[in-house]
Amino acid sequence: MIEELLIFLGILVCSLVISNIALKERYSSPFYHIAIRLAFVGVVVHECCHYVMNLAVGIIPRGIEIRWRDKKTHRRNPYGSVQSRPRSFLQAFVICLAPLYISTWLIFLSINVMLGSQFDVLLRILAGFFAVSLLFGAAPSNRDFNNIPKSFGADPLHSLYQVVLIGVSALILWTILISTRVVFFLDVFYYLSIAGIYLILKFCFIGINMIFNKIATRDYTKPRKPKFGKLKRRRYKPKKPPKIR
Repeated sequence: MIEELLIFLGILVCSLVISNIALKERYSSPFYHIAIRLAFVGVVVHECCHYVMNLAVGIIPRGIEIRWRDKKTHRRNPYGSVQSRPRSFLQAFVICLAPLYISTWLIFLSINVMLGSQFDVLLRILAGFFAVSLLFGAAPSNRDFNNIPKSFGADPLHSLYQVVLIGVSALILWTILISTRVVFFLDVFYYLSIAGIYLILKFCFIGINMIFNKIATRDYTKPRKPKFGKLKRRRYKPKKPPKIR
């Protein structure tokens, strides 16, 4: 997992460097015309990653917008946005980093196609251009990064609870893997396992909280009578035929 985190960091740095250098070339430069089109493909993938991650965490976005030109200046300036409102810090965090995570996997898949001799030459060339376009849109935007502290500040106590719960989930998974000596062949299964343990702990705590609330609000001065009506078998009672006048 540490190696994968270093790869994500490397892709993030490369994305920031490439997008800042290539798109700041002169408007009349031939390389700029190629870079701006590759960046547009990266923007499309970037926003689609945000959209898919919103659906994955249970948020239905209000819409998605992808533009080739700036609204005010009408110059070529690819950008996009997904209209959604994360309800918690954890949702904002995974939605923000979705383009980096998904694009990294797509970049390595494109590189495998580009270097694979079993694929057609045209497909290998397209895979190479696609890998470069992914680098333009892999890094989260400033607006994406700003959503993380904003969502944390909206409810700091609950956000801290989520961070602690994620840490406990990772510790539980690490203990299980060490004791069983199990190694996943794909790192994505580590993240999915942490997410699964997180959900189990979350719903267990919700259930415990509901039980305590029910006990705390119960009026013990009025003991309840046991209700066995739902456990009894229902008897068939035929309806009387209507009287004929």
